Amino acid sequence: MARLLLFWTPLASLSLLFVLPVMAAEPWQRHCLDDSFRGADGVRLGDFNGDGLPDVTTGWEESGLVRLYVNPGPDQADRPWPAVTIAKAASPEDAVPIDVDGDGRLDVVSCHEGGRRQVLVHWNNTKDTRHETELLDRNRWSTAAFDALDGQRWMFAMPLGKIDGRTAIVVASKDAKASITLLLSPSDAQAATARDLSAWQVIRLRDAGWVMSLRAVDMDRDGRLDIVFSDRKGSQSRAGWLKQPAELSQLNLTTSVWTEFPIAGQGREVMFLTANRQRCLIALRGEASLDATATELGEDWRVDSITHPSGIVNGKAIEAFPDGRVVMTFNTAAGQQKSAPGIWIRDAVTAGQPASWSVIDPTAAVKFDRMELVDLNGDGKLDVMTCEERQNLGVVWYQQP
Repeated sequence: MARLLLFWTPLASLSLLFVLPVMAAEPWQRHCLDDSFRGADGVRLGDFNGDGLPDVTTGWEESGLVRLYVNPGPDQADRPWPAVTIAKAASPEDAVPIDVDGDGRLDVVSCHEGGRRQVLVHWNNTKDTRHETELLDRNRWSTAAFDALDGQRWMFAMPLGKIDGRTAIVVASKDAKASITLLLSPSDAQAATARDLSAWQVIRLRDAGWVMSLRAVDMDRDGRLDIVFSDRKGSQSRAGWLKQPAELSQLNLTTSVWTEFPIAGQGREVMFLTANRQRCLIALRGEASLDATATELGEDWRVDSITHPSGIVNGKAIEAFPDGRVVMTFNTAAGQQKSAPGIWIRDAVTAGQPASWSVIDPTAAVKFDRMELVDLNGDGKLDVMTCEERQNLGVVWYQQP
């Protein structure tokens, strides 16, 4: 049964009345990986043991922990997952699986924006990653810092493949001296040398205000990964992308310009986004988010609005299912919306029909983070994995009915 919500929107010189139904659908079943600590802040996926299943890394911001969760398989995915604290480090904002030293084992890069203000690498020292007992042994992990990055409030990291045969990692920060910065491993590509983080090359690509998203996408079909980003604050706030220059080499790395192309949201408080070369969905604070569709190789975009559920204004993250449905998370622990749920799904748009929103989880006064769409129980349907830090739901996934 739908209840009808009325709202007005201007179109040229006209004001048209739309009816936006919110459907009373059954909530999705919530499963918890871990709620033992405080401030779960983002989920990232990576296959640490080579079994083809996505494992999970998370930073617990308030508890100051970086944790790894090993996927137990579809039959046991609805239970707490085997886990290990791979590092204790204050205020982690992001924890990303990346093979930093090129030895074939996934390490973890964590970004810290509070008192610590560092980018750390947590080295995977297991002898055989196929053995879960080794991965879950705290003593098999060690930590080092990119000292050259100390002092910025680091938010996010992202692997960017290889550039001139060197491992490339992008990191981004917020507030004073914020940037989008490229890290390149030493040119000899030996694992022992790559572990010397002082030997990595640091290249500042763009000044920033408060970066919320990094995505690696070949936006112009030239075979090189570009950087899609959302910058939430400051004079350059927008969603956009930086084009990787052609034929980067040791000789021109610091002089080559990564040309910036805007996508949408200029001057807006853009939050998390998801992107491919044809489409970019951008969560916004306010009454609507943005759906940008590329018209020509990512240089021109048609931008439409995705109206939020009535009264829900603090958008956090957005993802799209292959069938056209859109799922969003919100921060309803802030402002005047504390009685509202914070994770919703919108039906696919049908010509001539308004799309309706349904609640995935009715829990109110919540603050969710970025999401991953992944089939965790092996039923062929994508589920929603995320984390929540105000009601301390922790690291969770929602099973698609």
